[in-house]
Amino acid sequence: MRKNCQNDGCAAPKGLCLKSSTNEHLKCETWLEKNPSIQIGETKKTTDKSICLPWTGEALQPEDISIISERSVPLIVGMVGTADAGKTSFLGMIYTLLFNGGRIKNWGFSGSTTLAAWETLAQYLKITNDGSVNFPAPTSSHPDFYSLYHLALKNDNTFRDVLFADSSGEVFSDWSEDINDDNAENARWIYKSSSAFIFMVDSEALIEKRGRAVSEIVQMAGQLAANLNSRPVVIVWTKSDREAAIKPAIKASIEEDLSELFPESISIKVSNFPKSGKEKICHLNNLLVIESVLLELN
Repeated sequence: MRKNCQNDGCAAPKGLCLKSSTNEHLKCETWLEKNPSIQIGETKKTTDKSICLPWTGEALQPEDISIISERSVPLIVGMVGTADAGKTSFLGMIYTLLFNGGRIKNWGFSGSTTLAAWETLAQYLKITNDGSVNFPAPTSSHPDFYSLYHLALKNDNTFRDVLFADSSGEVFSDWSEDINDDNAENARWIYKSSSAFIFMVDSEALIEKRGRAVSEIVQMAGQLAANLNSRPVVIVWTKSDREAAIKPAIKASIEEDLSELFPESISIKVSNFPKSGKEKICHLNNLLVIESVLLELN
């Protein structure tokens, strides 16, 4: 299981300061306090040694994409949604389903350079002895924090390297209000770099926050739709095991708004909690999302 930095509020993987191919850790006051004798030149030497390793299994950073692009031009899929919409949990479920024999239609799993990161996500979805589930910690909202999860997929005639770009809902909320917000750098990068998007609609938020949730989701969807330039969007309704509790008027309103913003997009309902057996919204629809994105990109 991936261990995070021990400093309060830092969600970077433990040891990233020593592995990073940049000098970003020199901005960390805690690191500098613990390493008063390390000079910038010495740090650079340590950094240079680390980049001899092609990958560590952790989530990739934008500067690591060259590791993948030596083999093919990777497809970047941007995960977009409000805070707690379930973006990271969705990715954990994808890995869990693939690990347990699930298949993406017409595509076979052909490896990953981020297996340790995928495994960390999957660990959070395991049911504990008391029947509860520990969901992933909130994704860091630091503007320099990126998590790119890699899947190598192939069919009879095509090979695909796919990177799923995850970022915090707070960052995307800042971006949806002002695309030039200083705190939204990673959201800007994801929007600019992605070949396709998965847009998350949080069913639970629509139940609990009602109209306020509608406003937040529609505002973010509007910003996403502004400069798509024909890039596909797959709409994903998360936590759909609770769909029945959404007020009909609220559901109809947001469906109408999303239909106008993304007229050619399909909507898929997913959940991480099947009530019995292999329910469609859990065991089939999560993988259907990936199938749909790949189909749109063919």
